[in-house]
Amino acid sequence: MALAHRLPGRDEGGEAGESLTILSANVFTGLADTGQLAGLIEQEAPDFVVLPEAGCDFLDKLLPLVAHLGYRGWAATPPDVPDIMGVVLLAGRRSGPLEVEPRSDLRYRHLRASGGILGGRELFAVHVTAPRRRWLADRWRRELGVIGRWTRRTPAPIVVGDLNASLDNAPLRAAMGKCVPAARGRDALVGTYPSGLPRWFGIQIDHVLVPAGTAT
Repeated sequence: MALAHRLPGRDEGGEAGESLTILSANVFTGLADTGQLAGLIEQEAPDFVVLPEAGCDFLDKLLPLVAHLGYRGWAATPPDVPDIMGVVLLAGRRSGPLEVEPRSDLRYRHLRASGGILGGRELFAVHVTAPRRRWLADRWRRELGVIGRWTRRTPAPIVVGDLNASLDNAPLRAAMGKCVPAARGRDALVGTYPSGLPRWFGIQIDHVLVPAGTAT
């Protein structure tokens, strides 16, 4: 799980933008406890929730538990696709009227959101290929290259999800562009994988990338 509290964005002109709270959690092929997740969402009241490895099935189970809080949801994949292949985005009341569209620039379909509280800034909800084999590592590098093209846009976007890369990985550092990790230099920089190990022992592969200059 990666949680970025209160991200007052600043555009390239230095003007303060809206304050956001963003939560991201890989829900492990749709097997996560929806009741526990709904409780966390109610507790933290994030403006956006990004859930890699979630599809329509997981969204259908979770949304009724948080709809009374004003959340809406979108899945990147159609109903017949396994959860592991998708990503889900939830948006709270403060997010306003959003434009959300599924995209296929990466191996796993992702979501692009704009409008509402984001204004002209884009938010990408993603799950990057895990580099478990040589050919998957090549794809992993290419997908981080795609993210690198997004992060060099003006205004810089927000990129949220499971990037399957830590800040020790050069391809992720190269993909930062005009963005920085929200957890950089903070106590929040703790392990998110594997979840079965103590958080101080794991590695952080789930990230919230925000425009440089953002206060977190």
